[in-house]
Amino acid sequence: MSTIGEIKEVAKRLQLFNLARGDIDLSGASKANLAFLQKVLEQEQALRDSARYVRLEHDSRLPKKEFLPGKLNSGVKWQIEHLERLDWIDDDQNLFIISKCGTGKTSLACHLGRKTLAADLKVSYNTVESFLYTLETKDHVHKQLQRYKYWLSCSLIIIDDMMYTGLSDEELMLFYHTVMLLNETRSIVIITNRELSGWSQSGNDRHLMQTLIERLSTNSQQIRLT
Repeated sequence: MSTIGEIKEVAKRLQLFNLARGDIDLSGASKANLAFLQKVLEQEQALRDSARYVRLEHDSRLPKKEFLPGKLNSGVKWQIEHLERLDWIDDDQNLFIISKCGTGKTSLACHLGRKTLAADLKVSYNTVESFLYTLETKDHVHKQLQRYKYWLSCSLIIIDDMMYTGLSDEELMLFYHTVMLLNETRSIVIITNRELSGWSQSGNDRHLMQTLIERLSTNSQQIRLT
């Protein structure tokens, strides 16, 4: 049975403030009319939620990849189930997805990204190449500046293909300073086919690379796919 209080709660979420505050008097409405009104408001809420999810998914640029957990061992499945709860995002933890090519790293990251979108949080997917391009051009390309500003509003940043090829010292410096800024108040997923112990072998500035690894690894989790 619908109550006026329940209707006011839905109206508040829809920002129908006259109805939510009780300025529109429902005290004389029949039970049937109250039930119908609540049904209409809930349908409106569902349509708005669906439209917002579509917008968030479009802005996230998540690839259309399906995650298939069937071949994973029980330990990895257990870890993924816990990651799906999104507690790590609430705690601004980072996540490293480490494995060889073709094992589903990107699919898993997209799966977790869509779980995050479903929680009404913003997500941004980037390859390391597109990430660096945005950083290198944002000061004179408006579209890339908007992309950078979007990162600042996200709860989750995904960076794919990390260390698939090495970074130049200039790219590493730019990457380091940006990721340290983003790392302060959101979670970052790093997708890589190279163990962290091997990152410092790429590029000349091994000290900066090691510092990057240590900063990202603090308050983080790792998951390996086979």
